Amino acid sequence: MAQEIEKHKALVMDLLARSTLSKLDRKLSIIESSFTINYGYWLKGIKVDSSPAATPDTSKGRRSKTSRVETRPELPDKPIRGFVNESLFLKNFLLKRKGSQEFKALAIVGKFGVGKTTLCQDVFNDKDVKEAYLPRVWVSMYSEETKEGEDQKVAVLKRMLRSLGVEDEALDKIITDAVQENKDKQEEGHTDEEPELSRLLDALNSNLFGKRYLIVLDDVWEDNEWNQRLDDEKTLRVKPHLSRGFPKGFGGRVIVTSRDEGLAKKIVGAEENVQRLFPRSDVESVWEIYKDAFGEPMKDEKGEPMKDAVEKVVEGTTKWVVNPRYPGRYKKELMDKSGGVPWAAQMLAKMEPLKNDEDKDL
Repeated sequence: MAQEIEKHKALVMDLLARSTLSKLDRKLSIIESSFTINYGYWLKGIKVDSSPAATPDTSKGRRSKTSRVETRPELPDKPIRGFVNESLFLKNFLLKRKGSQEFKALAIVGKFGVGKTTLCQDVFNDKDVKEAYLPRVWVSMYSEETKEGEDQKVAVLKRMLRSLGVEDEALDKIITDAVQENKDKQEEGHTDEEPELSRLLDALNSNLFGKRYLIVLDDVWEDNEWNQRLDDEKTLRVKPHLSRGFPKGFGGRVIVTSRDEGLAKKIVGAEENVQRLFPRSDVESVWEIYKDAFGEPMKDEKGEPMKDAVEKVVEGTTKWVVNPRYPGRYKKELMDKSGGVPWAAQMLAKMEPLKNDEDKDL
């Protein structure tokens, strides 16, 4: 089977070289490139081991901007697999009564593709969480709408305020007033540090004051320039820190996700506020993620989904059928190649779709 897969990959790469105009070729090229950029250096020597020692160092991990996308709070189309304990931990953080009026921040750190965003989407849309927090604001720290040269901090705050119902006209006035006020102070020999940012932070604080809010800051990178502690109250009135925008004493919660553990610790402070997310150790959940990436399961004679059987149609012509005679062998191979990383399992489903041993037409 392994030899057949290698032959198939060689054939695919040959097709890529011959026909760059084909839609299928372009899709495979993107998948192959993204997979290599993010996991090529890691998966070459990885073994089935989900221990912390087998997990790449998230504090100094290599990152590629090609893998960064704008995220949204809506639940994914496919079922969420393998996050039972992690979801319970997050819900406990959000819903436990002890210290419920205190401001708290939590960071979720882990390698690209381990499911940080998916885990937060799951909890963000939980019924009990919805009832406990209002407003709930999802902030993708990367946005395609951010203009080139635009201040990253200002762009993030504007997106947060829009989510709270503040209109663009009001945002423009806040910035205009801040610039004018700073000009007046300069004429008097005084100046403010980042006046636009300060005004926007004050506006955020005003919109959240007295409310039990939940904010998710998804995919924080160093270049977002937010690296101050969110619970810092000593300097928040002196310098325009993000903590200044979050009112304290009303039970507000902030969840930060990042690939950079060092940065996450700067933002949330104590070690107890950092939750590490490792690759999946559950073979079955990774197998289900792999199968989900194909589409709807095949049906048997009774119209019921066939166990370990999936079909995928590529560009309306090529049909792949997964119905392995020895599923245990394929599951182990999948864990070996994906390292238990959900995103890697999804990409492998697109790059190396399994077929029945009896099918020799690969």
